Amino acid sequence: MKLRNLLLIASITLPSIVFGAGYSTDVRQALQTAVEDAGTSLSQAIVDRKQTISVLPIQGDQGRYVEGLIKNAVTNAGLVYVEGRNDPFWDEIMAEVEWDERKDDMLDPITIDKFGKLKSTQWLIYGTVRAAEETGRSVYVEIELHLSSIETKQHLWGDMIARRYYKPGEVTGIVDLDIEVRNLLREAVSKQSARLNGSEKLSNVSKVVIAPVAGDIDGYIGSVIEDMISATTLMPVRLDANTLGEVRQIIRDRPNVADAVMTGAVRELSRELKFEEPLKDIYEINAEVQLRIESAADGSVLWSQTVATTGEDVVEKNVYGVAKENKKWLLYIGAGVVGLILLMMFFAASRRSR
Repeated sequence: MKLRNLLLIASITLPSIVFGAGYSTDVRQALQTAVEDAGTSLSQAIVDRKQTISVLPIQGDQGRYVEGLIKNAVTNAGLVYVEGRNDPFWDEIMAEVEWDERKDDMLDPITIDKFGKLKSTQWLIYGTVRAAEETGRSVYVEIELHLSSIETKQHLWGDMIARRYYKPGEVTGIVDLDIEVRNLLREAVSKQSARLNGSEKLSNVSKVVIAPVAGDIDGYIGSVIEDMISATTLMPVRLDANTLGEVRQIIRDRPNVADAVMTGAVRELSRELKFEEPLKDIYEINAEVQLRIESAADGSVLWSQTVATTGEDVVEKNVYGVAKENKKWLLYIGAGVVGLILLMMFFAASRRSR
């Protein structure tokens, strides 16, 4: 009887335990931040808040963890979420579109039309977890999401969110790129022009679309990539798109716009204290950008390179700044010196002849 009770308890509690199984605690932290930012972006983009929204299975998700985060983000954004899985036609539709085999980042109108059988859902959120990686000191996640209307087949919103989560310690992420980091990245990326010119796989490529670079906060990396391509025999092309999926859809509709797509991701921008001297601190700066060119026709990778660079950032400190930072210890030292002087004076006075 006891064993049966234990099995019954396990059957009730197990789904809540394994939901999202596979992601570490740190990866979950980064995914939560990314989806919260996506929810803010969605809330700012949507005016009609009466339409009902369902979330389709997210490609690359583990244990439906990101799917659950998106549901909460939709609700927190003041939008109306309905559970599509409760619809009697859900399983039939998912089998019909062969969801597990879907390769496109964005749903085409024909596929969206199949979801018209759903009774309560008007808009669909779908997307891909492109990366959820953990290194020794940091976590990198990258998610692309889209929102489309079932009735009009219109693409209403899309965003690509990349976040780096640095584990507690001496390493901190750099959000605003200072001049030293910008120069390091520009120098490292510009060196790839020669590699592009020497690639045989790119010999038949003429025009390259520059897709938005994941994790590129102010568009700086995108401009550096554009300069790099301009220094080759290739012609860079810019499109009005916020995600890689939108770029691929434009090329699918207009095949002549480009022969290939340049994609990328800023994997790391960190600053770590290495040496601490009396009047200066020396930090190590690490930057890593992953670049890839894929064929516009079939998505095959024609060129790939990870650009990693390291430099130093020296922070000078004046005497006043050092004193201010160590005010407490200076007070202790001062008090100790005064105490020592008073003690020496006491001994000197006690030894005088009377």
